[in-house]
Amino acid sequence: MAGRPLSCGRLATLTFAAVLLQIIGLLLFVFGFFPVNPALPGISGAESYRMPTCDDSFETDNGNLLPEQLGSLYRDMSQIPSTFDRIILMVIDGLPAEFLIGRGDQPSQNSMWEAMPYTHSLLSKQRAIAYHAKAAPPTVTMPRLKAMVSGAIGGFLDVAFNFNTQAFLDDNLLDHFYRIGWKLIMFGDNTWTKLFPSLFTRDDGVSSFYVKDTVEVDFNVSRHLEAELAASDWKLMILPYLGVDHVGHIGGRHSLLMAPKLKEMDDVIKMIHIHSSLNGDDHGRRMLLVVVSDHGMTESGNHGGSSYEETDSLAVFIDLQSQSPIYAPSMRREVFQVFNDKVVFGKTNELVTLTLKQRPMTYWSFDEHKLRALELNSWQLLRLLQVHLPGLLCGDMMDAVNGKQALLPYENLGNMAVKLEGLYSKARIAHAHWKLHLHDSSLA
Repeated sequence: MAGRPLSCGRLATLTFAAVLLQIIGLLLFVFGFFPVNPALPGISGAESYRMPTCDDSFETDNGNLLPEQLGSLYRDMSQIPSTFDRIILMVIDGLPAEFLIGRGDQPSQNSMWEAMPYTHSLLSKQRAIAYHAKAAPPTVTMPRLKAMVSGAIGGFLDVAFNFNTQAFLDDNLLDHFYRIGWKLIMFGDNTWTKLFPSLFTRDDGVSSFYVKDTVEVDFNVSRHLEAELAASDWKLMILPYLGVDHVGHIGGRHSLLMAPKLKEMDDVIKMIHIHSSLNGDDHGRRMLLVVVSDHGMTESGNHGGSSYEETDSLAVFIDLQSQSPIYAPSMRREVFQVFNDKVVFGKTNELVTLTLKQRPMTYWSFDEHKLRALELNSWQLLRLLQVHLPGLLCGDMMDAVNGKQALLPYENLGNMAVKLEGLYSKARIAHAHWKLHLHDSSLA
């Protein structure tokens, strides 16, 4: 016996329910797959150098200061001497860290060693520091560049924006350098000029989407080097090289073009290092060369996902005026690097940066400078945590942090805010004891 046909009203109800379920499912997918990362409002300033409170605000009155005065204020408040005066940021798009420093306990392949002999010699003599800088997905250029300059973790929605890059308006490292009077120059990938259209005193951009070009995209960068290394007006020079990434897209990691392209990058590092070592700086300024990659690549040369090969990016630090050994390679997350660069240059913190200091910290000679850097770092993290946990550092917990009541047994508590405040109060007590010991030692 045939079933009774659905009435118009029942059919409409079922149709409406089905559409509603589809919309709910779509919204759950969008908010789950494309999460919005919370960021602190405004632009960071002098408030970054004081401990956050329960009702922390970000209002500052530094608008009337000249750039040089603002930079001097930040240096004085940080209580950390700036170690370097100029920086060259060389971004080799798509270069996996294992090409240079191997993977795990395995050294880099002989072919890679032979392709970058000068950089390997700096590392073997401990004249440079190299890290595996683990990049957060999506491992495409635009969100990775944002992570470098702000510490913000990208989302998969950024993959769509990668093809139509807009000006980056969030708090970031380059804006802070510009705000204190630094002159910035850039030659290479025009993604930088799209993200920061008004910051560069001089720039010469090339398109990053013509992947068949492995020659001109890098020649257009290197042809500026001789003149700019001789110039003295800039403070930050950014050199984004696209050739390695393009070689990967054409022929994969083991393309016949890869070794010559790596040798070209090695020659650029050699040129910068030798020029700076021989010529020095007439004003006694120290220059830091930072060689990084924004992401790695798969065996076929692709990227965008979260595999080890795609997230294994590189970070190399070379003090161009120093001839003394530094220390051996290790690993850190790329998103955590921004704060380290800022305190090394005596600058304030971005509001959105997630950071983690890794020891040993060789940029400063005195323990109090290292401890001060860690203290500023903890304050920055607390401000970001307050966005997630609005009640953080309030009421009785603030008394515990300030040492006005007993330290809570945070290890056994289930509340995440209580655990974080307990950990912070323990660190504050240890910090106070260390400073007291340092003071007593100085009087002895």
